[in-house]
Amino acid sequence: MLGIVLVSIGTFFDEISTLIGKKEVQNKKETVFTMAFLSLIWSTLWFLVIILWKGEFIFSMASLPTLLLRSLIEVGLIYVGTLAVVQSDRSTFGFVRTGTIPLLLLADLWLGYTLTLPQIFGIVVIVLTLLVAFLNHGIHKEGIRFVILATIFPVLTISLFKYNITHFNSVEAEQLITHIILLVYLFFMALRLGHENPLRMLLKRPFFVQSFTAGIGGVLISFAYLFAPASTITAAKRAVSVLWAIVSGNIYFEEKHIGLKIALFLSVAAGMFLLV
Repeated sequence: MLGIVLVSIGTFFDEISTLIGKKEVQNKKETVFTMAFLSLIWSTLWFLVIILWKGEFIFSMASLPTLLLRSLIEVGLIYVGTLAVVQSDRSTFGFVRTGTIPLLLLADLWLGYTLTLPQIFGIVVIVLTLLVAFLNHGIHKEGIRFVILATIFPVLTISLFKYNITHFNSVEAEQLITHIILLVYLFFMALRLGHENPLRMLLKRPFFVQSFTAGIGGVLISFAYLFAPASTITAAKRAVSVLWAIVSGNIYFEEKHIGLKIALFLSVAAGMFLLV
């Protein structure tokens, strides 16, 4: 239950950050690299504070192969994920990203785990809901290729993250190392291709709020994985994210067909319930 609460609060703050970042990129006040950098900087600092406060850094050299592999995939994920956020409707992004859940369960099946009958029905419900969303003209397709990639990549990164914090590293150590790698990459790309210094952007109020809320959300969601299976936490995260995305898309971006999207959300939520 605690994991679900952390996810619900975390996704709320994450949505606030996403709203600000999406608008600023569309208004050409920041690049996707700066948006991604700002979404990570505060959570990285929070993880560092937690390590200093606890006085321990739990890291195993045995995790290095999986950690480096995860970091490499995370670099691709944060780039395509940020593009997906900027180019797609908020509700489209939320709906399609629920596809990560059945993919995670299929990965578990490939690794030797068994699926229950309710889980199979849950996968069918989610897949059919996404099919209806794709076929209906109320769901826009802009940026869909990036959304699909941002749906597939987390199957690998979440599995590697859960494996590492279960067998090798603490949450804060695992995330601190991964975030530092990502921040170095994003800072360099923002300077070289975007011709802007992300650190200076933090001195401006909108970008500070964008960054700070993303940091709160990132920390809460990361620790949620300690209290429940990865598929359960990810399912809760995706389901709540769809709800926030529908609300924000309707209010701030004037997306249409709110009734259809709420119906699709209820269908997705039912599928999620069967999965977990």
